[in-house]
Amino acid sequence: MRARAAQSSSASSERLHELASLGAQRAARALGELAGTRVGVGPLRTGDALKAPPFETGILFEVGGRLTGRLGLFLDALSRRALVRLLLDEEEPEASADMAASALCELANIVASQTVSAIADNLGGRISLSVPQLVLERAGESFVEARATRGGAASDLAFASELAAPDAELRVLLVFVPDV
Repeated sequence: MRARAAQSSSASSERLHELASLGAQRAARALGELAGTRVGVGPLRTGDALKAPPFETGILFEVGGRLTGRLGLFLDALSRRALVRLLLDEEEPEASADMAASALCELANIVASQTVSAIADNLGGRISLSVPQLVLERAGESFVEARATRGGAASDLAFASELAAPDAELRVLLVFVPDV
C-alpha cells in the first residue's frame, strides 16, 4: 500500500511540475509583451527553500478553484524601479507611491492571470486569483506567514522560475505553492 501511495505522490508531483512550467512559460510571454522585450524562463526549481524568497518586494495572490494554493511574484529593487519606469514613464521616486503600487499590482495581476490560465487550460477547469497584495518589505517572509495562516504544512511543494529580460534589469521570481 505504501508503494502505491509513493507512486501516486510522485506522479502528482511530476504533474504539478509540468503545470508550473506551463504557467511560467505563459507568464514570461505576458511579461515580455508588457515590457516590450523578450523575457526568458529560467529552470523550474522545486523545494521547500523556495517558499521564502529573499526579495523585499512581492505581489502575492491566493489561488482558488480547480487547483488551490499561493502564487507570488517577487522583485528586487532594480526590477521594481525598471517596471515603475516602464509602466508610468517616470522614475520611482518621482511617481506617487499610490500610482507605483497600482501599476505594480496591475502588471502582477496580468502576469499571474496568465500563469493560472495556462494551468487551468491544461487541467480543463477554472482557477481564480485573489486581489493582489503588494508587500514592499519582507515579501518572502509575508508569503510564508500567509501560507501558515491558511494551514499550509511546512513540507508543501514549491515551484519557482526566474523570468528575466536579456539586459538583466528586469527579473521577476515567480513562485507557485499548490495545496497538496
